[in-house]
Amino acid sequence: MRAFVAMLVSLAACNHAEGERTSESPDTTTFAAVASDMSGEPGTSTGTSTDTPTTTTSDTSTAPGTTSLGVATDTTDTTDTTTDTTGAAPPVVHTVQITADNRHYVEMHGGWGPHLRGPMRAADDALWFTVDAGEDVLHNREIVYMRRGPGDPGWSEVARGQHAAGVQQNAASILLDGVIYSYAVDIAAHRVQECTLLVADVAQHACAPILISGQPHVTPASSNYIGAAVLGAGWRIVWWTVVGENGAPGEFHYTYNYGGGWNGPVVSGLGDANDFAYVHAMRSAAGELRLAGQAFTGKYPDGTYSARVADLVPGQPLALITLGSGDPMLVAQTAADLWVDPVSDAVHVLATRSDASVGYYHRPGGAAWAAHGEPLHVFSDSYRARWLRAGEGPLHLLRGSAGGAGIWLLRAATPEVAGPVDWGLAEPFAVPAPADGFGAPSALFVESPTYQATPVAAIEFAMCGQYQISDGQIWQGWLE
Repeated sequence: MRAFVAMLVSLAACNHAEGERTSESPDTTTFAAVASDMSGEPGTSTGTSTDTPTTTTSDTSTAPGTTSLGVATDTTDTTDTTTDTTGAAPPVVHTVQITADNRHYVEMHGGWGPHLRGPMRAADDALWFTVDAGEDVLHNREIVYMRRGPGDPGWSEVARGQHAAGVQQNAASILLDGVIYSYAVDIAAHRVQECTLLVADVAQHACAPILISGQPHVTPASSNYIGAAVLGAGWRIVWWTVVGENGAPGEFHYTYNYGGGWNGPVVSGLGDANDFAYVHAMRSAAGELRLAGQAFTGKYPDGTYSARVADLVPGQPLALITLGSGDPMLVAQTAADLWVDPVSDAVHVLATRSDASVGYYHRPGGAAWAAHGEPLHVFSDSYRARWLRAGEGPLHLLRGSAGGAGIWLLRAATPEVAGPVDWGLAEPFAVPAPADGFGAPSALFVESPTYQATPVAAIEFAMCGQYQISDGQIWQGWLE
């Protein structure tokens, strides 16, 4: 947070947090144009968002989110078992509710923080999902652990952990070596809190500050935008931003743990950026980290947003590269997701543009971003977009409409991931709406190597419904 004024550090839990200040602003026609959902500087009262992306029909390809499917609801039958043009049977999408008590308020929609968590698979093939709970936007009191075991018809709440009193924004969760680790910023005590739960014995759970050199690490004022990822076998990494005061450049902090304790923290200046937030990250085969997120430059609300990417070698500073939009009239504002090929180290990035579209970027393994910073494909009418890949199968793109056209799954025509995917050849499938209000989902969550060490063997995802309609609900989706 930039400031700490009477615990208003966040009507930022959705403002200069989660990109909801502007660049993650939902389409005003589908999210009721509630300005407080994406307004105000952290540490201040709410303001009025000026970002009102609208549906565009400028894309001429045939994938969902383009002219052909981006405006009207498509009637694709996902239960069709005939062979599609990729040579594989169209997937059958199943859904089941995870929770109807997802944390959501007028000031903060329930899709806050999709980069912070996903369905996590344990070694026994059980799926886990964490849900934050609190009475208002300023208080995140509990972390709720949901589980669905193999063969279980639905999800069950199995435990609750108590956050420190100073936690108000949502926590970042990963599952590693049979332990769910969840991280949050305690803004009152200036600590990074780590909560743990043993998946084999849910009675064993606790929360405590992380220790660096044997002492609780003290975070600077205005620390915000936490994130976490599995870094390798038994390894994990946690990061946060220290937001620059009054538009001044901020800092990126991270600490990493190879199993014997926390190292660092390593502090990087952000150049012209006031912060680097909503970071999607994934490890490389060498144990490095690839990142994509959102930078803000200037003093809010008069600054600008930009989608930026970076490579991180643990122990070394961070250097950000700005992505282009592919259109001089538009800006690539924030990262929607990132996926790394563990064999070639090729990086696939999705970034949301200022017209409510999503650009697709690809960087070959070993290459620099400087020559690969423009989109190769654009999906219009998109608010959320996420990557999924099971085993060595084709890459899938899960896309949520900004304009009410629903959730779509695109399957690449081949399993090739070292090179760029030709999304014009991808097969699109409609994801059946599990309930009312999923025409413009506020969040999409995916099973991913970012959140777990267990290999991803299936296409598993979760969906949060539309703001003020169904954003208290999260549903699991999976393919057969």
